[in-house]
Amino acid sequence: MTNEERVQYNKKDNYTYEEVRKMIESALEDRARYLGFFYKVMPRELFDLYAKKALYAYGEHKAASGCGAGSDGNPKGMAEFLVSCNGVSNTLAVGNCICDETDEYATVRMAGKCALVQGWENMGLEPEEVEYLCDIASYGDYGHANALDLQGTWLCTSAKKGCEYCDFKIEKLKEKTIV
Repeated sequence: MTNEERVQYNKKDNYTYEEVRKMIESALEDRARYLGFFYKVMPRELFDLYAKKALYAYGEHKAASGCGAGSDGNPKGMAEFLVSCNGVSNTLAVGNCICDETDEYATVRMAGKCALVQGWENMGLEPEEVEYLCDIASYGDYGHANALDLQGTWLCTSAKKGCEYCDFKIEKLKEKTIV
């Protein structure tokens, strides 16, 4: 059987939620490995500089392409968008929810271990390296929020010891960040 035949053979007309979640998680873990391998081969100073710039620009691109459209200056709007994506949680039974909100901010809780963290752990990276890569990957979220006139802050991530979830606080923008 050729690779093309194998791909056609594995296609289905309908997928269960669990099958789709697994595909999304696998794609996120793969994305983590891309970043992880750049980290392993690049000098740290260059990686730190260019990864932050590239991921921040990627976040801005996501906002420009409509991800979170209508959320400009509205923390709850972006939070609702993130909840609707349910994209990071690596646990099928749980997902994203708004766990705290006021007129000024909204905090999204992403329950379970992040698929990016899982990808870096599966590469055999040390806990400090996983936490560092999580901090770097966050620049995509910062760029996304900033482009919507919002500011994002990770209060807790599953990369940190003792935290079983990720909390992302979205606030009205205080000052524009340039990376």
